[in-house]
Amino acid sequence: MPEKDRPTRRGTFLIACAAALGVIALVYISGLQVGFGARWGLFSGALAFPGIVFAGLLAASLVLSAVAVASGRASRSARIVTGSVSAGLLAAMVVTLAVTPAPVPPESLPARSADALRLLAWNVQQTAESPDARNRLIETLEPDVVVFSELYEGNLQSGDVPAGYVSYGVRGIAVTVLVADDLPPYRVSAADDSGATSGFVLTAETDGAAPEIVAVHLVRPGIDGDTTLRDRGLDWIAEQCASPDAIAAGDFNAVAPNMPRGRLGFCRSAAVFAPSWPASIPPLFGAAIDNVLVSERWDAERVATLDVPGLRTDHRPIVADVVPALIEGAAR
Repeated sequence: MPEKDRPTRRGTFLIACAAALGVIALVYISGLQVGFGARWGLFSGALAFPGIVFAGLLAASLVLSAVAVASGRASRSARIVTGSVSAGLLAAMVVTLAVTPAPVPPESLPARSADALRLLAWNVQQTAESPDARNRLIETLEPDVVVFSELYEGNLQSGDVPAGYVSYGVRGIAVTVLVADDLPPYRVSAADDSGATSGFVLTAETDGAAPEIVAVHLVRPGIDGDTTLRDRGLDWIAEQCASPDAIAAGDFNAVAPNMPRGRLGFCRSAAVFAPSWPASIPPLFGAAIDNVLVSERWDAERVATLDVPGLRTDHRPIVADVVPALIEGAAR
């Protein structure tokens, strides 16, 4: 072996570090794609931030590549390995950028189709967003169902509920749902009483007249990686999505890879939303923890994360138009 190609101590170190970054990236990608480690503490939380993870790994790999190129003591093998890992991580970053949707202005959304059900979900952080701000967005979008996470229904004042809507809530659960009064009447049929206060379920008073609405706000994982309450909430949602005619919406504090095979009961993500949290950073580096899940009787016609000027909450609102699904050309 020529002297310049013979591994040196520095070259061996660079190769080992680059290989470690490659292994971390592969493990992370397996978590995103097949749910590996979906509920493993801090790794579970990291699955919500692919932009940040790949950017960090790429930056570290580029540093190793620069050292390998600049150092006369590093072997050719070190330059090849560090360069290859950097190229792979750059490809992962480019793919992440390509598949991450961009938020859109609310007024740019077209009118929903005649058979679509429009849902708006927004974590408003109690009084961070004023009733006027909430109602302006409702007036613009004209949703059929609104799920306000982190808002107690009991705290609503006179005039907080816009005309044409009925509000629902459960004492002690920070979720408020508004339902357009041209939909069938609903009733609260279930609520999470486990202590995790994950949400509640609305069921049409007339069986089968409208889909069940599972309104959620799950507990955020702790900074120490404790996801116990969040995972208990995901299991609770799966139990409520036992019906093939259910729609779950709100702040899940989780992403699809945290859900077994991307599903909770009969419910699966309606589509890919642009990251909604935190609203103060570019979406590429955020987390799509606000979501709408639909059961097998529904499909997404359109979904969007909204770019609303002057947000006071740290969540962007999301909207989904869902339509009855088809089986062999027949409506379900």
